[in-house]
Amino acid sequence: MKKKKIYHVIEVSQKMIKTFPKQGHENVAFNASFYRNGKKLNSIEQATIANFSELVRSYDKSENPDKVRVEFKDLETGSLIWSKTFQWTDADEDIPKSLSSYSGLGEAEVNDLVQRKFSEMERSRELERMSAELQKLQAINEDLEFQVQDMQNTIEAKKQVEYYSNIIGMALPGLAKFFNDTPVGAAMNFLAGTDEEKAKGIEESKGEPKDTQRETILEMITSFIQSMNNQELGTMYLMLSEIEKDRGTMQRILHFITQPQANTNTTSA
Repeated sequence: MKKKKIYHVIEVSQKMIKTFPKQGHENVAFNASFYRNGKKLNSIEQATIANFSELVRSYDKSENPDKVRVEFKDLETGSLIWSKTFQWTDADEDIPKSLSSYSGLGEAEVNDLVQRKFSEMERSRELERMSAELQKLQAINEDLEFQVQDMQNTIEAKKQVEYYSNIIGMALPGLAKFFNDTPVGAAMNFLAGTDEEKAKGIEESKGEPKDTQRETILEMITSFIQSMNNQELGTMYLMLSEIEKDRGTMQRILHFITQPQANTNTTSA
């Protein structure tokens, strides 16, 4: 492992040496100080950079250091150009050899990373926008569904009212008892299937066809229903709802509303 470390020192330093002429430094010397356990060992002073690799390897073998400090100076100006301390325990020195030549990202790589990061941010913002739009559309859809259901309920209620309005003229034949000895009472008894003789007499006396008589009866009952106030009409609607469930309810209602009248007649007699 130590051998690889000293090679790393040489490799990094040689790369820097190649940059010196480009920086305008033609006459350069180097110093190398070797340490072990914090104690300074022998060092190289003011050596020519042409002998850098050979001298560093030799001193590494003789001194067995765990740290090396390298300095490069311009001999003409005496200025320090570059220096670096290499320590075997440094995390930077533990990188695999296959990565030792890594020199950082180029402009194209950096631009690509920036573009990808920007694209990710754009996608994230677009996703948030679409999520908010979806929630808004879901709320609108729920509101529309409620409106549709409300309209359907209203239409259904209207149909029910129209239906009961159509059958109301035939639903309560017992009402004829309240119109005894009148054409209306006779007509109602005819629809209820009672007092057939009177109904026949009405038909014969008027000489109207049966279908025409039916229409006349319906018109009479419709007129009677239209004369009701809202409370009476609501009560009638509830009664018709029960009758629709069981047609036998009509006869029970008829029996209920005619019984007291029968008792009254008996008492009078």
